[in-house]
Amino acid sequence: MDTGTQWALLLGALTLASWIAGGLTAVFGIVEPGHRQKAAGYLIFGFNAAGLVSAVAMAAILVIR
Repeated sequence: MDTGTQWALLLGALTLASWIAGGLTAVFGIVEPGHRQKAAGYLIFGFNAAGLVSAVAMAAILVIR
């Protein structure tokens, strides 16, 4: 397995972990209204954005390689 494939696997795992964390935050973080709900919204956006960036980087590595 070459280095590009290893990076793609790592980024794929990070993508999956980010999206799972965003989903769990969405399910468990929106329960209580108030400041916690606002913070959970920021966390959801952050996890999903990190997952998207990781997925794009993974695809770029596989295409460029």
